[in-house]
Amino acid sequence: MNSLEDRIHAGLPLEGVEIIDMHAHLGPYYNMHIPAASAGDMVRVMDRCGISRTVVSTNLSWDTDIVLGNNIMLEAVAAHPRRLYGACTVNGNHPELSVDELGRCFERPGVLIVKVHPWGSRCRMNDPRMKGIYEFASKRRLFVLAHTWYDNDPFGSQDMFAATARDYPEARWIMGHSGGPYGSRHAVELAAAVPNIFLDITLSMCPARQIEFFVKEIGAERVLFGTDNPFIDPRPQIGRVGLADIPLAAKIDIFGANARRSLDF
Repeated sequence: MNSLEDRIHAGLPLEGVEIIDMHAHLGPYYNMHIPAASAGDMVRVMDRCGISRTVVSTNLSWDTDIVLGNNIMLEAVAAHPRRLYGACTVNGNHPELSVDELGRCFERPGVLIVKVHPWGSRCRMNDPRMKGIYEFASKRRLFVLAHTWYDNDPFGSQDMFAATARDYPEARWIMGHSGGPYGSRHAVELAAAVPNIFLDITLSMCPARQIEFFVKEIGAERVLFGTDNPFIDPRPQIGRVGLADIPLAAKIDIFGANARRSLDF
């Protein structure tokens, strides 16, 4: 039983392909029950699924306490080296503190990307107070993962996301959720026009054959694997890629090779 498809149908961890989860969370959230949200819980689920590495940001860092959230992230990364990696979460409501947090977190091993959540923080992506955050990311050529959900999001619409990516071409921009369940078509239009945009497959409600559509329109090289673990069980996400009607090389790219080529894990 060696093919990806056979192992997925049997409910077994995949072999021979590295899976890197670029979009996951950590800890409790105020309006959603998450029964297994600790770092240890997440690593156990990763082992069951064959996920080798996961980049995490804490849920309370979006809208509650940036410093406390990043501290919890740093503790998790230190406790699970080479399994959990950090996304430093910041927002423009606290511009000076955010830049300080970026400096503090990126001095620590295992912190790899910047996370912004415009909707959760109620700070628009194009707010002038975000400038220091984007300059930090540009100077280091970092990935910035931004939550996007529907094109009428007043804080982080897909168009607002793309305009910010154009304004800061040295950074690399992950369109979180690719605009949500109805955002796929506009997501590929924007990714085709802006070369530093990467599409994120993390979704709880996903359109049929979205993976095939992304690969057909922009190729597999700018499509990244994500799960929203522990909000969502990561296993359906593995099935969406592993059972997609795309070449094996494209599946390998999406599962982890794209992330591996882009980041120093």
